[in-house]
Amino acid sequence: MYYILTFDSTSNAIQAEAAFKKAEIPQKTIPVPREISSSCGLAIRFMPEDKDRVYKELIEGEKISISTIYEFKKDESGNNLVEKL
Repeated sequence: MYYILTFDSTSNAIQAEAAFKKAEIPQKTIPVPREISSSCGLAIRFMPEDKDRVYKELIEGEKISISTIYEFKKDESGNNLVEKL
């Protein structure tokens, strides 16, 4: 399981990436997954163990501007299950 943050603009994604690095929270900047949107754009993937820190330090503390948070996990067949949080 992992989480994906999406953004309204590329500049918001880049600012969020910098905030993750400053806070030393592991992340990976990726293209927005097709399960979420067919449009192009950037998203940030992070792990469940960092969820509380992302909320407290980055979303509330640093005031990074996000669009949506999604939870990704696999079903028994290996297909992605996506839940909008």
